[in-house]
Amino acid sequence: YFQGINTALQGGAPPDVAVIEDRGWMQAGLVEDLSQYFDQWGVAAEDFNPGGLARGTEDGDPSTPPIYGIGDFLGGNVLVYNKDLFDAAEVEYPGTDASMHISEYVDLCNGLAQPNADPAQTIYGCSMPEWGFGIQGKDVFGPDGRTPLGNINSEEMIAAWDMGTQVIRDGNAPSPDALEQASESDLFAEGRLGITWTDFTEIPKYQDNDITFGLAPFYVIKEGESFVDTFTAPYGTFVSSPNQAGALAFLRFLATDAQRIRMEETSDPALDFTLAEEVGYGEDDPVKAEYLAVLQHAQPQVFVPPGIDAWDPAEVNRLMTIENQTDSRPILEEMAATAQEQADEVWVDWEELAE
Repeated sequence: YFQGINTALQGGAPPDVAVIEDRGWMQAGLVEDLSQYFDQWGVAAEDFNPGGLARGTEDGDPSTPPIYGIGDFLGGNVLVYNKDLFDAAEVEYPGTDASMHISEYVDLCNGLAQPNADPAQTIYGCSMPEWGFGIQGKDVFGPDGRTPLGNINSEEMIAAWDMGTQVIRDGNAPSPDALEQASESDLFAEGRLGITWTDFTEIPKYQDNDITFGLAPFYVIKEGESFVDTFTAPYGTFVSSPNQAGALAFLRFLATDAQRIRMEETSDPALDFTLAEEVGYGEDDPVKAEYLAVLQHAQPQVFVPPGIDAWDPAEVNRLMTIENQTDSRPILEEMAATAQEQADEVWVDWEELAE
C-alpha cells in the first residue's frame, strides 16, 4: 500500500484520499492539514479521543495543529478476563479505573492457572504477549522518543521481562509453541485462559461461546500509570491530490456524520468521544459501557521515526522462553546500546526530511 502511494506521489498523481499512516508524508509537507477545516466542519480536536486522533499527527500530539488524518472509530488494545475462572479461584476482578502493574498481572496469572498433564486440559492464567512489555513507546524510547538507552534497559523493563517470562516458563501462560496451536483469542473463547488482550473485534466470539467476561485497561510496567493503546484509520488527502474538494467533502463526512453511523452500524465507539457520550454509547449494553470506560485511559504515543530495528521483543521473548534464559539484563543492555546508535541516526534523517 505504502509503496503504491509513494510511487503515485513521485509521479505527481497521488490518490484523493489515503490512510495517512506514513508520517514521513506529513514531515515532508505532502499532506493537507485538516485542522484548518475543523471550525468549518463544526468539530474540535478536543472532542476526539486523543489516543486515536494522535495517529493522524506527525509528532503524536493532537492538542495542537497540524492534524493530517481523521477516522470514524476508536479501537483499543484492552484486557478481557473470564469472570467464572476468577470466581472459581476466588480472585478479585480487575477494575476499569486504573491499570494493573505487571506484578499484579503476574500474581493474577499464577492464581488463575490450572496446570494439567494433558495440554488440551490446561487452563492458563494469562497470556503474556511479547509486544506488551513495550506497548507504551515512552517505556522503550523515552518521553522524547530519542533515548532508548536507559529505557530499553531500565530497571522497570528488566523486572517486567524477568517476571513476565517466568510465567511462561512455569507453564502458567501459553508459550510461543502453544500459541502456534491455538491463539489467545481461541483459548479464551474455549474457557482455557483467565485474562488476555483483545482489540474488541473478538467480543462477539466470546459472547457466542457464553463466556462471562469483563474488561480492564492494559497492564503497565511502571507503578502508578494507567494506559490503553488506541488506534483509528487516519484518512487524509495530499496537497497535490487532483480532486481535493471531493476528498475534503469525504473527510468532513468522516469527521461528522460517520461518527454517529459508526456507532449505529457496528459495536465500535466513535473517535468523537464527546458524541459517544452524548448519544449514550453503551447505555443499553454493559460490555460497551465497560469498553468506553476503559478507553478513557487512552493516551497519545510518543513519536519515533522508523528505522530502529535493534529493539526486538520477539528475540527477547525467544531467548527468555525457548532458550530458557532467566536474566534479561544483558539482552536488553545490548539492544539498548545499538538502538541508541540507530536512534541518533534516524532522528537526523527525520529532521532533514522537513528541509
